[in-house]
Amino acid sequence: MRMVIAEKEFVTADRIGRLARTLGHRHEWVCSPQEALVSLEESPCDLMVLSAQLCGMRAGDLIFRLRQVQSSLALVVTTDRNCLALEREVRGHGIICYLIKPLILSELASAIRHTASQIPAIHKENCHEETSTGI
Repeated sequence: MRMVIAEKEFVTADRIGRLARTLGHRHEWVCSPQEALVSLEESPCDLMVLSAQLCGMRAGDLIFRLRQVQSSLALVVTTDRNCLALEREVRGHGIICYLIKPLILSELASAIRHTASQIPAIHKENCHEETSTGI
């Protein structure tokens, strides 16, 4: 499975990347909304772990634009500034999981496994043949 980690903090992105590798998935790290959009335009992904605090764009607006590029994109949204309005906004876009930092990796691993289980077997084999990129 191909993942994109859209996260401004290196330490958090590194933890998520290590988890992805441990679970057998390849990933790419991007640091801005623009990089997330370009990454998705260049190569579709199966799951994006998206920080709600990426500078330059509101989370809901970014999710809307990401879905314009790839409507089937599975999203996990993370935040270090939780509030009910943000959670309602992003959940309204059909995300699969909303996690508050510091992340509990077992919760994220569960979301990753769930997403991977939804991918056809042929696609999974192709993803494991490719090498990991990013962090």
